[in-house]
Parts: sequence; C-alpha cells; structure tokens
Amino acid sequence: MKDALTTALSPDFLEREAARLGALLADHVRSAQRREGPVLVQRSIEEILAALDFDRTVAHGGADLAALVATVLDNSNRLHHPRYFGHQVAVPMLSSSLADLVHGVLNNGMAVYEMGPAGTAIERGLLRWMRGKIGWGAEGDGVITHGGSLGNLSALLACRERVAPGSFKAGVPPGLVLLASEAAHYSVARAAAILGLGVDAVVKVAVDDALRIIPGALSRAYEEVKRAGKRVLAVVANAGATPNGAFDPVREIGAFCRREGLWLHVDGAHGAAARFTERYRDLLDGVELADSLVCDMHKMLGTSTLACAVLVRDPAALAGTYEQYAPYLHGDDERQGVDLSKLTFECTKAQLSLKLFFNLALVGEAGLSAHVERLFDAARRFHGLLARRPAFECFGAPQANILCFRIGRDSATQDRVRRQIVEEGSFYITRTTLRGESWLRLVIMNPQTTDGDIEALAARIEALAVERAPPP
Repeated sequence: MKDALTTALSPDFLEREAARLGALLADHVRSAQRREGPVLVQRSIEEILAALDFDRTVAHGGADLAALVATVLDNSNRLHHPRYFGHQVAVPMLSSSLADLVHGVLNNGMAVYEMGPAGTAIERGLLRWMRGKIGWGAEGDGVITHGGSLGNLSALLACRERVAPGSFKAGVPPGLVLLASEAAHYSVARAAAILGLGVDAVVKVAVDDALRIIPGALSRAYEEVKRAGKRVLAVVANAGATPNGAFDPVREIGAFCRREGLWLHVDGAHGAAARFTERYRDLLDGVELADSLVCDMHKMLGTSTLACAVLVRDPAALAGTYEQYAPYLHGDDERQGVDLSKLTFECTKAQLSLKLFFNLALVGEAGLSAHVERLFDAARRFHGLLARRPAFECFGAPQANILCFRIGRDSATQDRVRRQIVEEGSFYITRTTLRGESWLRLVIMNPQTTDGDIEALAARIEALAVERAPPP
C-alpha cells in the first residue's frame, strides 16, 4: 500500500502514464476521425462494470490504468466521429483537453484569489474580452461557472438582487414572475423553483413558426401580468433555443424591456458564440441591451465540458447576490486580486478559464470565428441536401447549427427510426417534440462532418422508414 501511495504522488508516474494514456487517446481520436467503428455503443451498466472488473479494482487497486482507459474508451460516445450529430456538446479542440490536464495536476480551487491566481487572472481577462464583444465595453462583471443551467440560475439570482434586494436574507416577496419563451430551456423553470418563485411563476410567451418570441405577444403577456397585480422579475430571451437553435429578436425585446424598466436575460448558452464571429454576429443584434447573458464555451466555442460564462451588466447586482461572509476565506481585506467565491454559488471552482484561453492561444479570434461559422455553414448546406430529397420535410431553415427534420409525418415512425439508428451505432441523432409532433434532430458539432455523411444518414433513414415496425 505504501508503495502504491508513493507512486500515486510521483512525477515519474505522471510522466510515464501521461505518455501511455496520451497515445491511447490520440489513437481513439484518430480512428474516430477516420470513421472507424461505431459512433456509440450502448451496453448495460452491469456489462461495463464487469469489463472494468470494478469490484476487484476498487477493493484491491493495482490496476493498469491504460487498460482501464481502453475499456472506458470502448464504452464511450465518440464525439470526434464525423457522424456524431447527438447533443449540444463540443467536439473539443484538443488544446482545451490539455487545459483539463493542467488543471488536474495543479488543482487550484479558486475560492479566493491566492488559491488560484493564474486561473483567476485569465478568467477576468476572458470575461472582459467577452463583454467587449457583446457591446458593453468596460461595463459589467461576470464569472465562469459549471454549465448553462447554473449560469442561468446565477444570472437570475443577480437579477433578483436588483429587482427584490434583500431576498437572499429575507426571502422572496410574493408576486414575482418570469416572462420566458415557450421554447425556453427547462433550466429557466428549474431556476424559478430554486429562486423561490415556483415553476408556475414562469409565464410562457408565444413564439412564431420558427420558435422565436413574438414581440407583440411579449407585450400582451406583460400587460396581463400587471393586471393580475404581479411583478416581472426578468424577461428571458433565447439566443439559440435548444429545440432548433432559434434566435429571438433581441433588439425588439431589449427595446421593450428598456421602455418598461425590465431586466432582460439572454440565454445564449448555445448560440451566443455567434457574437464572436464575423458573418453571424448579427443573429444577436441588440444583445448590448441585455442586462445579463450566458454563453456555454463547451458548446460552440470548442472547449471540453463544462464552462459557462455569466455576464452581468450591473456589477453591484452580481456582487450583492451572495451576502455571506466566511472569515476563514475572506478575512484578509488587504489581499490582492478578486475572490470569485463571492460572485458564484460555488466555493471551490475549477480553473475553467484555461479551456477557452488555450483554444484562443492556439487559433486566435479569427480561428474561433471560423470554427463557429463552419458549423453554421454546414447546417445550412445539409438543410439543402435534405430538402432536395422528396421523402424528407425540414422544420424550416436552420438559424444556428441545429437542423430538425422528419421522414413522412408519422411521429411513431420518427421515434422508431431514431431508436434503430442509435441501436445500430453507426450514426448518433436525437429527437425533439415540436408542435406536439416528433421530429428528428441533427446538431452539427463536428467541423469534419461532410455532405457524404449526411447523404449516408439520409439513405439509412429512408431504408429504415420503409421497414415494418418490429413487433412489441
């Protein structure tokens, strides 16, 4: 046991095993990029644990880490495969994966500045860069947190401090509601519940056929809320709605919120990356009018999971969100830097900023812009390919990199075909429900996906659609 513990802390062990695991991971990525093997394998939990020899390994140790990693790789989704069209998770630039290794070795927790000065400095620099890109200049503040759901909650907590100050101590006053798109992410309702408003306090605003908020419907919903004697905590707009990537008309919504004195939060977890491009930045026209914005770096900006930027225009609202004092952390007023635990729900926080910083350090702003544009361009091109095949119907032209389509109009057929595609493993697609009907859904996250990959998928779907449904 003593020798094993010594090994676990040895830099020689790190150097040796990093080389072995690096070779394994490189081969995994290389074979996926060459379209070798399935996109995903769906074995049972017990099968995977047995392959890992889990009980013996945990009880006695002494395992070969390279062998364990090989098993993990064999039982994991292969996002680097060009026929992965699954969920909104980046095919990470491998520079961000190296950032994970650096953080894993350093393990600087960043609750206070002295625990993670480099990570904190880089985070502050990135947030300043992002605020400039959305049009706030030097105005505002922000924090990087673990994912868009926590990001939306963090922004709405800052909003609560502005609209209902003192709620952190005294509780939330009655009658507060959120106005949000019918296509809002479920994390908005979840945030309402955690904030103490309750899910029923989310007033859904009607959307058009492309799932974008109708400005007139927002105005009507606001008037109804006022007549009911309630108060709006915030208006939540989408910049890249999860079902189909739709962008709400942010400028019109922002102008309305300015006239009525309402906080505008833009959920740009998926689509805010368009703002960092040359050709698609106007999809977020008017975002400078927002009071808060979230942007998941681990979606369109090519980082490994998780990393979400939360940007808030009013620094005082963010600073006042958590009115707590922990003398074992914050007792030294003379300490330099910024203590990020005062700005986020988390205390210990990973050096998430390294992920995007390493990507930018490698490809620069122009390279990051080209990466996002390539994914958006591909979705538009693939829409054209499917639209030319008579068997298919598309749910409108894509605004971002998400394309919804179906073969025929029978929902049961879409669900059956999707299930069979996943079971086969040669492609990975998802499904969604739009207007009460099932649609197939492509999320283009891999810049190496080609027209040929889409043509092959379409042909396989056509073949499955005409097969008889299997017996129950």
